[in-house]
Amino acid sequence: MRQDTVTLKTKIILLSAVAVWASAFAGIRAGLEGYTPGGLALLRFIIGSVCITIMHLNVKNKIYIPLRDKFLLLLSGMVGLGVYSVALNYGEIHVSAGIASFIISVSPLITMIIALFFLKENVTLRMIVGTLISIFGVGLIMTGKNHEFHVQAGIFYVMISMFISGFFAVMQKPFLKKYHALEVTTYIIWGATLLLFIYTPEMVSSVKTASLHATMAVIYLGIFPTTLGYMAWSYGLKEMPASRAANYLYYMPVIATLIGWVWLGEIPALLSLLGGLVALLGVWIVSHR
Repeated sequence: MRQDTVTLKTKIILLSAVAVWASAFAGIRAGLEGYTPGGLALLRFIIGSVCITIMHLNVKNKIYIPLRDKFLLLLSGMVGLGVYSVALNYGEIHVSAGIASFIISVSPLITMIIALFFLKENVTLRMIVGTLISIFGVGLIMTGKNHEFHVQAGIFYVMISMFISGFFAVMQKPFLKKYHALEVTTYIIWGATLLLFIYTPEMVSSVKTASLHATMAVIYLGIFPTTLGYMAWSYGLKEMPASRAANYLYYMPVIATLIGWVWLGEIPALLSLLGGLVALLGVWIVSHR
């Protein structure tokens, strides 16, 4: 009985993480109305660091983390969250929240390819077909937008984030087997914040001129998608195999598109929306037997 209860709890936590992450795409677009991509990322993670530190201080019976693992966690946070966030922010200057979320949702495919490479597993026809379908879907997204250079550059930045997200899932999993999810989340958020301090001048300048709406959007990003979202995801990833947890990411682009429509009035081009669905279909084919 307890096993079923824990499983249901884990599912709810994962869905909660995906929901708040989905809202981040619209939140970023709103924040970019008053902040630079780097300044937005720094303020978001400063807020996230404050929140996660308060939570971390209240944890009892902390597990000792060797200095080497602390360094590796900080480094994974710098790349997996820091570089990821800046690249995504630059991409969303020209790419809608919904389309950005569809591209990011292809990241489980990257995770699986990396796992295949390191684990030396056999590549099946299903994997090849699914990968080609996802590539075709991303191609439709690109042709569904205007053929202007800045739009294509925006999609390129989002794709960088997609690849980083795929690597990040692989980097994070070994630590979650050894340490508490909150401790892992704390160090990776600290790592991202340390890297993003290079954008301090941009953040200070933006804070002085940004509208209240843009600033509130960044505060929301720091508290919910950053702190609570990654905390919930780390917990779910600890309790469930990464391949199963990744399935919940299929809900994210649908939720993100709806939020972008309600919050920002964004309606993706039909061809881009079709491309996003095709890309997700490819990921599904690869992930399911």
